[in-house]
Amino acid sequence: MIPSNDDMKIPRFSAVFFCAAAAILVAAVTKAMLVSGLDKLPPAKMLVFAATMFGLVAAGIDWALLRDVLPLARSKSANATPRERGIDKVSASNAGQEPALWAEPLLDRARSRPIVFREICPPAAVAGLSFYGGIPIGPKTFRWPRVRNKPGDAPLSFILQWSCAELVGQDVTGLLPRDGVLYLFGDLTWGEPFDFQFIHAPGPEGSWRPLPVPPDMPPVYGDEGAYLVPYCSARISKQSQNVPHILPRWPFAAVACSYPGTQDKGKNAQGSFWNEGESAEAILALEHPDGVPTATRLAIRQRPFGRPFMAFPHDFAAVRIVTAKVLDQLSNPTKHLLREMGEQERETKLAAWREQATRLYILAAGYPASAAIEQSRSDEIWEWMSELEPVLGSGWGALLEQCVNVSFGLGSDATGAIPTDLIATCTESHRLATVYVHDEYPDRGNREEPAKWEIRKAEGSLKEIRSVHAPCPNHMFGPPSYVQGDIEPYVQDWLLLLELSSRKPVGHEFGEGVLQFMIRPADLKERRFDRVKLVASAY
Repeated sequence: MIPSNDDMKIPRFSAVFFCAAAAILVAAVTKAMLVSGLDKLPPAKMLVFAATMFGLVAAGIDWALLRDVLPLARSKSANATPRERGIDKVSASNAGQEPALWAEPLLDRARSRPIVFREICPPAAVAGLSFYGGIPIGPKTFRWPRVRNKPGDAPLSFILQWSCAELVGQDVTGLLPRDGVLYLFGDLTWGEPFDFQFIHAPGPEGSWRPLPVPPDMPPVYGDEGAYLVPYCSARISKQSQNVPHILPRWPFAAVACSYPGTQDKGKNAQGSFWNEGESAEAILALEHPDGVPTATRLAIRQRPFGRPFMAFPHDFAAVRIVTAKVLDQLSNPTKHLLREMGEQERETKLAAWREQATRLYILAAGYPASAAIEQSRSDEIWEWMSELEPVLGSGWGALLEQCVNVSFGLGSDATGAIPTDLIATCTESHRLATVYVHDEYPDRGNREEPAKWEIRKAEGSLKEIRSVHAPCPNHMFGPPSYVQGDIEPYVQDWLLLLELSSRKPVGHEFGEGVLQFMIRPADLKERRFDRVKLVASAY
């Protein structure tokens, strides 16, 4: 076995001692040769004693004064030692591997073992401690964080929390907290600076309860909330929009998977960033821990317009979603809409629909969005909706899925009325990965290939290709996504504490890009979450 560079290195204290001792001996011999002659040298014992003391003094000064200064410049180098990076050895009990694991292997292990957030759909009946949005669960002493970089002292929005106990078996670094909960709060109003705070509350968690929400909590997403919340409408006057102050709650399971190939690639190679093609099979296996199903052709999910179940609309959120869609469609109606009518008749009808949708939205906004609607009122509202097939017919299935997702995210009183087939359809949007087969695609780079492909298609002889769709999931550790190069300065020496992107099925919007929170291993070990750096990039 060939020893590694780290195995062959002499400890710094010893290296400084020997160098200093040798230097004083060389200086003494050189002076005697050039000035007084070798016969004037002190006895050997005195020379050894003087060299030893000088070496110890030099090594001691280096350890006490310079050990935290001189390595700072060298730590930026790819060849910096683990101690120069400020990382101590990780014990075998924490890391689950051999003792004396230095920072370089630690970083490699973290990058090759991402912890992925798998959304639970339908949400579990038993409340856990790992979830997006909603109201955080914590100890009585917990203080809700507020903005620090903007005027107003407004409370930050609660984004998500992890159960640290659930992460113990997933963490290959031994650096994450072993108990309690890790929280992320953030300023969801658009614009710079983006204020955020990670907070660790140690356990035990048995007596924890939902925390009181500050009475001055601002609406989510600030002025953009009416555009981003699916059951809100910017077509309604601001005082009637009723934008929520809390994000939808959605539980998730934090599960580690093996990211392929990172240990075999250089730090500056493509392996430093998440590659959807390489990770697809690993994410698919994570989605199906009991075995990956046989790939089939994707079914075209087109639901004809009609009442999906007898209780629909089942809650006031569903009413607001549908009326918001009507108002959006009628704000700039297509020429094909009601084209069989005369111009005056058509304008009168569209204006009536807009007015009715506005009144119905304002009525629904006066109730909690998660409140169930009694059957008689639901029947009346559906009778009105049924007349709007020309407006709602296109994309009706997607609209229903949105209603179901919102109901689950709000903890609606009416989720029991949702049929199992609609829940199953909705569940597909929460999967980490999907496997399917499709006909081979033509090679556009070959001029003759498209024509040959058409012939094979007509003959029915096209090959079936198995494909996996697995977009980069929300995750901690593992490689970050590559977005316009902003993350590059951090990939070598920092850990990815968390990467978040918008999740429409969950109802969380962070723009067209990713939020990447980076932390140094030493700071994670010391729980210095105040030193987390954010890289917010857009595609």
